[in-house]
Amino acid sequence: MSSPFRPANHVTHSSPEQRPALARNGWLALGMAGGLLGAQIAHAATGESQSDFGGVGLMQTPTARFAPQGELSFTYSRTQPYKRFSVNAAPFDWMELGFRYVSVETVSYGAAAPDRDYLDKSFDTKFRLLQEGRYQPEVAVGLRDLGGTGLFSSEYLVASKRYGDLDFSLGLGWGYLGTRGDFSNPLAVVRSSLETRSDSTSDDGGDFQLGSMFSGSPAVFGGIEYQTPWDPLTLMLEYEGNDYSDEPLTVEIEQDSPVNLGATVKVNDNLSLHGGWERGNTAMLGLSLSTNLAGLAQAKDDGTPEAVAPSTHSRYRNDQTPEAFRVRSLNANASSGTAPSASTASAAQPAGVAAEPSAYEEPSASKKPSANREPSAYEERSAGKEPSAHGEPSANKDQQGRLLTLDSFGGAPADSPLEPGATDGPQAKDLPRLADVDWDALADTLRAQSGLEVSQLRVEGDTLIVEAEATRFRDDLQAEGRANRVLHNRLPAEITTFRYRLSSNGLALREDEHPRQPFVAAANDRRFGAEYEHSITAHAASSHSSDEETRQATGDGIKLAREPFGFSWGFSPSLKQNFGGPDGYLYQLNLQLDALWRTDRNGWFTGVATYQLADNFDSYEYIADSELPRVRTYVGEYIKETDLGITSLQYNRTHQFGRDWYAQAYGGILEMMYAGVGAELLYRPMNSSLALGLDINRVRQREFDQQFGLRDYSVTTGHATAYWQSGWHDVLVKGSVGRYLAGDVGATLDLSRSFSNGVSVGAWATLTDAGDDYGEGSFDKGLYVSIPLDAFFTTSSKGSTGFAWAPLTRDGGARLNRRYQLYDMTRDRDPETYWEGIDKVYK
Repeated sequence: MSSPFRPANHVTHSSPEQRPALARNGWLALGMAGGLLGAQIAHAATGESQSDFGGVGLMQTPTARFAPQGELSFTYSRTQPYKRFSVNAAPFDWMELGFRYVSVETVSYGAAAPDRDYLDKSFDTKFRLLQEGRYQPEVAVGLRDLGGTGLFSSEYLVASKRYGDLDFSLGLGWGYLGTRGDFSNPLAVVRSSLETRSDSTSDDGGDFQLGSMFSGSPAVFGGIEYQTPWDPLTLMLEYEGNDYSDEPLTVEIEQDSPVNLGATVKVNDNLSLHGGWERGNTAMLGLSLSTNLAGLAQAKDDGTPEAVAPSTHSRYRNDQTPEAFRVRSLNANASSGTAPSASTASAAQPAGVAAEPSAYEEPSASKKPSANREPSAYEERSAGKEPSAHGEPSANKDQQGRLLTLDSFGGAPADSPLEPGATDGPQAKDLPRLADVDWDALADTLRAQSGLEVSQLRVEGDTLIVEAEATRFRDDLQAEGRANRVLHNRLPAEITTFRYRLSSNGLALREDEHPRQPFVAAANDRRFGAEYEHSITAHAASSHSSDEETRQATGDGIKLAREPFGFSWGFSPSLKQNFGGPDGYLYQLNLQLDALWRTDRNGWFTGVATYQLADNFDSYEYIADSELPRVRTYVGEYIKETDLGITSLQYNRTHQFGRDWYAQAYGGILEMMYAGVGAELLYRPMNSSLALGLDINRVRQREFDQQFGLRDYSVTTGHATAYWQSGWHDVLVKGSVGRYLAGDVGATLDLSRSFSNGVSVGAWATLTDAGDDYGEGSFDKGLYVSIPLDAFFTTSSKGSTGFAWAPLTRDGGARLNRRYQLYDMTRDRDPETYWEGIDKVYK
């Protein structure tokens, strides 16, 4: 689900780390709807309810409480004459962001739309100043209607303290929250101009009225929330600071009492129902839908990875099972003079069975096996004997009693000497040679087991280099761990290192090196895990042309070379949404066909066609007061003109200039409203928190029927962008300056926070030189969420989808919706992301 009217990084998109994904994202709508309503009855708790305005609070007033980080909530409430719709997100457990739409039933939108209710848009935020302690309360500061029309603008300072089942709140509100004006402003001692509050409303909206913040006479507000013995129910009593004597838009409201009474019933973990009696004379009803994005996850059914035969390398020994290790550990204690207790010994091994040698004690021909146990295969081979086949199969034998060693999957010959770092195994005649390896079958197995789309397999000395694109697992280490198993089980022992050279759409990103024997040992016995994990290396990959020169100088060891040709396609539902003026929420439900034809490693055609199933754009009417070219507000015409349209049909090609420079060029139908050509350049060093990008595009507006016709309007648009991984709570800062679709020039600031499951929550704001020509809203701002498909499906995926909310769709600050962006394609240049998946290397 996405809006087609937001920048590309705020909308549904296929994974940039792999070849463009098939159209699966629309199924997310069905999954989320079922998930929100399908949870079990939940226990309510004080300090969790959403207020009438949205955001954690009582009814009309906020509290100092916050939702858990990652929480996303949708709230609707009706208290005549207001209907409020809000979206609130908690990127941190100390911060709250929200958008709100207020429909005023007794006021029309104006002469342009006299039959429609007035719709006000606003942005809210809240920050925690002090965390609750044993004696101290939790304290927060917040702003309502920030950067909107200011009709409901207010600022507040509030404290909350919990005692058992009761949660008390007490605050001080300015503006709409404090129209009762209980006393003079105490902040006037800092600045005398704060004594009175000026008119903070804006005809166009979108202005930050910084001078009026915390000004005027404040009022006290507060309340109590009670957790009842019935777990789903909480009760609220509230004293508000608004006496409704100065309502915006000359709305007349009578207040019989400043005390409000309310209740919240938590139907399940995602759905809450609200009711109350406010102003002493008015009923309130509402509901909230919520989910925790940071906790989104889905159990995976990716198949069982291949088993790894225990290492026979002299460093790691044969038997690496946990049971054998416990026995050997007991023996090691005994050899060192530290006798284990009788209870410990009896728990570790059966009575009458002697301990095996220590894990680091080499057996020799002179060391005789215990009379109470069979000699180990390792000891028999060291004594010059063939392993015995009597008894039941051990952990290292198959059902026929044959020893399972590295050689069973391609190891060293049995008659090779046990030099340090060598392996032993069965007969040399059983050893697969490099010349005998079926490289095509090996590449196919790598794709099936690990999702690595192999473009080249190459041998350099004792190292196998796998050039590939990771297309399946979100953590590259999981893909490489599975690939290690495949390679180990099929290659001779002379290959001691596996090196993965990962790319994205033909762009070389990173090289990861895994030593073979430490991996095999760790996969079977985790006590070798630290040694193996610290032996993995990751560094920047050189460009493809540089690699070709190196191979020509050192000799060509290429065993397999593939160009990733192919065609793929898929169907899915899709939901496009738009918020605009008095029309409120507009939607379009489509059936979408997504197709991809890859021409070679660096180039591909992609196309998207949509068939409209349902929409409510018949009521859309453009009535905004704006002097800018209509670059986005023709949305109604595009949707009403045809049921079947081409959303995208373009060719992309990438290129790499040296180790850290990446580029792409593209042309065709770039989005629903524009066609043209463009190019992007990105400088992104490995292991750097900074990256710099530049894009430039020459585009022309498409005809409303979304076929191949073009309108007269054309523009050159582009931006210079700086990316900064702050290293603070996984916050990414993006700053862009440039020219927008309407020809206005300005800057965009985008802040987003990522969670460990891949979900990110962010907000952006754009200011341009449009000034009064912009019309309603004055500047662009919005809230967005990006969710990996991996969180919703039982099979792993690197795709993602997104949601975006903006108070208005307007022409100022509008950007081209580019489907592919180099910063997303080069995600693997950030090594922190790579190492975060270290625990997945064995899965």
